[in-house]
Amino acid sequence: MSLTPGTRLGPYEILAGIGEGGMGVVYRAHDPRLDRQVAIKLLPAGMAADQNARERLRLEAMAAAGLDHPYICKIFEIGEHDDALFLVMEYIPGETLHRRLRDGRMPLPETLRVAGEIAEALEAAHAGRILHRDLKPANIMLTQQGHVKIMDFGLAKRFGDAPQPAGDETVEMQPQLTAPRTILGTPDYMSPEQLKGLPLDVRSDLFSFGVILAEMIGGRHPFRKPTMVETLSAVLRESPDLSIDIPQDLVILVRHLLARNVEDRYASISHVRADLGRLAVSNVAASSLPALSESAPVKKARADAPAVWRRAAWAILAIPLVGLGAYWFLRPASHVIRSIAVLPLDNRSEGGATQEFFAEGMTDELTSDLATISGLRVISRGSAMQFKGEHQPAATEIAKTLNVDAIVEGSVARSGDKVRITAQLIDATADKVLWSKNFERNSRDVLALQAELASAIAREIKVQLTPAEQSRLKSAPRVNPEAHDAYLKGRYFFNRPSDENLKKAIAYFAEAVQLDPNFAPAYSGLSDAYLWAGYNEGFLTATEARSKAKAAAEKAIQLNDSSAEGHTSLAVFKLFYEYDWAGCEGEFRRAFALNSNYAFAHDQFGLGLAFQKRLDESMEEGKRASELDPLSPQIPIDNLLGIAWQGKYQAAKEEARKASELDPAYFMPHWADGWIDIQAGKFRDAIPELQKAKAMDAPTFVGAWLGYAYGGSGDRTRALAEIADQKEKSLHGYIPPFNLAIVYLGLGDHESALDYLERAYSADSQWLGWLKNDRVFDPLRSEPRFVALMRKLHFDR
Repeated sequence: MSLTPGTRLGPYEILAGIGEGGMGVVYRAHDPRLDRQVAIKLLPAGMAADQNARERLRLEAMAAAGLDHPYICKIFEIGEHDDALFLVMEYIPGETLHRRLRDGRMPLPETLRVAGEIAEALEAAHAGRILHRDLKPANIMLTQQGHVKIMDFGLAKRFGDAPQPAGDETVEMQPQLTAPRTILGTPDYMSPEQLKGLPLDVRSDLFSFGVILAEMIGGRHPFRKPTMVETLSAVLRESPDLSIDIPQDLVILVRHLLARNVEDRYASISHVRADLGRLAVSNVAASSLPALSESAPVKKARADAPAVWRRAAWAILAIPLVGLGAYWFLRPASHVIRSIAVLPLDNRSEGGATQEFFAEGMTDELTSDLATISGLRVISRGSAMQFKGEHQPAATEIAKTLNVDAIVEGSVARSGDKVRITAQLIDATADKVLWSKNFERNSRDVLALQAELASAIAREIKVQLTPAEQSRLKSAPRVNPEAHDAYLKGRYFFNRPSDENLKKAIAYFAEAVQLDPNFAPAYSGLSDAYLWAGYNEGFLTATEARSKAKAAAEKAIQLNDSSAEGHTSLAVFKLFYEYDWAGCEGEFRRAFALNSNYAFAHDQFGLGLAFQKRLDESMEEGKRASELDPLSPQIPIDNLLGIAWQGKYQAAKEEARKASELDPAYFMPHWADGWIDIQAGKFRDAIPELQKAKAMDAPTFVGAWLGYAYGGSGDRTRALAEIADQKEKSLHGYIPPFNLAIVYLGLGDHESALDYLERAYSADSQWLGWLKNDRVFDPLRSEPRFVALMRKLHFDR
């Protein structure tokens, strides 16, 4: 039965033919019910009447449908229409590995990545007690993104229910549809025992995998001869013919996969995956493992010792005893890991760049989970994000820049409602991978996935978790995926805080809490965004932002009192709006108890201490923030306030220079440089840097300080012009009163300055914390109105 485009097969409309094999013809079709493209395998008419063939198709559907894995083709349904029997499956644009290999051998990094994905899919199939039995390049698709999809489980069979031998993953098969000693499959990819019609276990699939791996890395089939008879004879009697330039450690791995005696192969695909992972990480250095003699007998593989690394152990045993003793005495001591950075996870999700927010959000959440472990110093996301993208330094260089012992790197992929993170832990001092693993969960369980990954890393580096930390990581709540997405988009824009991005952040956080009113992190994010917007007063006044920021912070804590972010949001609110010094300190201390690695909290607490003239304590918090977020351009800006208020102007300028080097496009370093000159009384020197800052699309407060510098230097005309410019650029003609107070101070008009400072207090300005220390206010300190204002700000205590 041949179908032409436009033909209906049940509800499906045939679009085009894709290919033909022994088990059926495959078409691309349209499913109008879900408006999606699917692939349909149609059993040939002759086979459709064969009860065994029909049963094989049914078993293929059952076998593959029970395997939910991103590297295995999804089966949607099995159907009948008139006399036709068909299988409906995922449509996968791309090319087969068979077609890819026509172009010759694959580059080694690509080979190891593709082999790793095939091995992972096989591991999932074997864990589901399914053998593929027809693994070959024609049954492996490479998607347009370069990922693997294993197809065609037409010969797949389930394991029997007999108990497995202790420590071994091999089991015999139940009786199948074929008669004893009947061969089904593609002969030149079959294992010797399959060719002989013997009972099979997982190691038969491993042999087929070994043939494919040899073909990928060597550019040729390791047994193929001019005729099929000669090829089958080679599989049964000869050693594999491997390319001479394959690295020795890969030769060892492939030979163990292709051992004729099933007992001499790897015991399971998980052991193969482990060795492939190590080889991929080490970039397949030819000297990474000792070479094997071609004539050396192959020993039986044990389930508890991967073959490649057991060979390395035998090589060590061959070292003379004196040399071995020297090795043990001179080997480097094991490196203790107590500081770590999570590099930006690569985005491998369907949807490409549209899912960048998700990859960044997953990086943030993993960082946050690790940061709650008190035994670790964890670098803030801001510094780690500097290493996003291609052409980044080696892990050892990144670790040196961030001053950490270890690096976590990997990728995140979201497909449908599944989320997978692939991560590896690199000891930066030894420049080696300590651990590599994949984690996959339903999208509702992404927080549990992150917690599981954080716990695994902690176990690997032997960091002791407190009972509270263990409990928190084990009790990660489920999330509404749509709300979680909205939250991650909010954080994505909040981390780029222009006025336009803050508007988007607020909108996404609001959407998240609307979708899930019990999602505490979204309320914390909403509070932070309102606070920042109220500080800039670009599209919200401070008064408009105040009640919203407070309500969101309090709601975050109400929903989750163990949220360091929620307590920090409330602390920052109390700091900048209520000037409740004791209250904000209590909230900061609570946040530190929950997450001592929260750089933003240390930074903001340092500001609060500086406002109170607790300058030495402020510098300690600033130092801690810098250690946790060493590439942040904002933290040096906040740190330099206390330095300048101590009269150390040159040291303060060094902090401004450091911030400028970290982000040359950021206006704040230039503003800070000019502000330091104002503190030193060098008004004319301040003007060029403040002008640079203003030209960088800065908030209106920069123009106010420029107006002060103009006034202080005697240029009254330009100072008054700044007031006019403030009105033109401010929100609906509203000029933040604090800005006007600064300009009038520069002009020497103390009465007007006091008027606008009082108005700033009534307008909920977040700038009044500066009044206790900043020297521009010194001319007002004896004024009764200023003394009264200081009392309102609780600066009289």
